[in-house]
Amino acid sequence: MKHTLHVLAIGALSFGLAACGGGNSVNSVPVPGSPAGPKYVQIELLSRPAVKELFEKFVDHQISNASEPYADTTLQGEIQSFTDALRPPNATIGSDYGKALAGVLYPNWITADISQTGGAAYLGNETGGATSATKSTFGGRAITDDVIAISLGAVFGGTLPALKLQPEDNEENNCISNDNTPQRASQTPPATFPYLAVPH
Repeated sequence: MKHTLHVLAIGALSFGLAACGGGNSVNSVPVPGSPAGPKYVQIELLSRPAVKELFEKFVDHQISNASEPYADTTLQGEIQSFTDALRPPNATIGSDYGKALAGVLYPNWITADISQTGGAAYLGNETGGATSATKSTFGGRAITDDVIAISLGAVFGGTLPALKLQPEDNEENNCISNDNTPQRASQTPPATFPYLAVPH
């Protein structure tokens, strides 16, 4: 049986940090099990790094902040239109790169299949495990995952054709398909909590 966990938004309890958001407290629902108690307030929908920043027009940020991640009237279309401008649909080869990419990156949440034991792998769940060296379909995000490089490869590189999620369109831009900032050995996290490299 597949059990998934979705990481959606940065939020706060309404009696606490949400006051810092000013007019941004947009999605308020009771905390489960406490209908008369504090409410969870969504102050920013920001799940996958770089998705809103790359694809969404700034004037639309507040719209997506106020939307459920699976009912966003702007982000899905903007992922597709941005990508279609770079990699136009090609009926001859059966390619619609923008639609395929939107299918991977939307809804804007990080899915983790907690019934799997393969370990975290960014976009592993959305692509059937193909983005990770271990072929893990757990999803989520490991501390060592270079999520920006993975995202750039999916948008500008050959990731989707390599994963057989799209035909090869030969529209890759290798100059911007990787951030080229590899992790230094001194930044390798330890295997025990808090899983962070020592300050340097």
